[in-house]
Amino acid sequence: MVGCAMKPTLDMSDATRHALQTAGATVLCLVVAEWFGLEHANLAVWTTFLVMAQYTFTAFQKGLERVVGRGLGILAGLVLTTWFHDTAVLTLVLIAVLLTTFFYLYFAGRLAYTFLQAGLYVVAMFQIGHANPAAAVSAAQELFAAVVLGVVVAAFVMWLFGAERDIAIRFGEAPLWPIRADWLSQSLMLAVTVLLTLLGAHALGLPPEKAAISVMLLTVTPHVQAMILKGELRIAGALLATAWALGTFLLVRILPHFVLLAGLLFLGQFVAAYLTRTAGKYAYAGLQMGLVLPMLVVAPPAEFGSFTPAVQRLGGIVLGLVASVAVAGIWLRFPLADIVVPASQPPKFPGEMDM
Repeated sequence: MVGCAMKPTLDMSDATRHALQTAGATVLCLVVAEWFGLEHANLAVWTTFLVMAQYTFTAFQKGLERVVGRGLGILAGLVLTTWFHDTAVLTLVLIAVLLTTFFYLYFAGRLAYTFLQAGLYVVAMFQIGHANPAAAVSAAQELFAAVVLGVVVAAFVMWLFGAERDIAIRFGEAPLWPIRADWLSQSLMLAVTVLLTLLGAHALGLPPEKAAISVMLLTVTPHVQAMILKGELRIAGALLATAWALGTFLLVRILPHFVLLAGLLFLGQFVAAYLTRTAGKYAYAGLQMGLVLPMLVVAPPAEFGSFTPAVQRLGGIVLGLVASVAVAGIWLRFPLADIVVPASQPPKFPGEMDM
């Protein structure tokens, strides 16, 4: 399991086998996405990676929750974009209410990954729709199609190799009533930090959704020290992916063949998946590497070789980390260091690494 100390050879062998399956699935997803001419092929590829590389219960549940959660977030973002486009203050209030609700359910452990994804995509979809309202619906359809394809490929590969047969869903059992003050406080802190980050990203000319997503993934950690470590590992993973992408760009420029690109993607995703399974408390860097690498190398020909997505992601991570630590540092109910976490609270870091 991710976050545990490395065990003997049998576990290393299991990690190798799992990394091979994960890397192979991402290449299969790339081939299928290219076959169907999917606009967001890279999203489909990194979805396959994230579903298979690490999960709390089963890859099946993680994939299903990813589809449902992102669908819910996309729908909510579309509603905000189309119904409240001209009422900026009301829209921000509604986003804050939705984020507080989604993340309270996350902290309660009730289909936590579903509501994490919903929170991520309500902001991302709103930003997409706000930038280009006329294309919001088609963009939503393309995004959702990519997520579904990535999840389907992951489930197929897991079934094909007999890696998983369990299709049970764990809904969580923590009581939602009476309202837990600590969960509510952290959810409100997250919503406030997201809104401040959106304003800051617009002022600095950074993609607001990337910074806001970093804020959400950092603020679900249990204390400020964990938040800083997670931010550092997000940066480390992005840099690892950028370095691998640089080598990929150079080789593919010399030998421009799809098979070479697919092979280099396979090797990169294998390394990322292996790190995710074996690197202990640093495993999140591997998860980030496997996410960012397809973002860079699975690109249209006109954009191939561009490091703009990596630069934007690094900028978003840094802004998100600064905003998260600044708000958390003055938030009265949020701890600065490790405390005893109630047994009813779901694992946040490391463990289910939230992306």
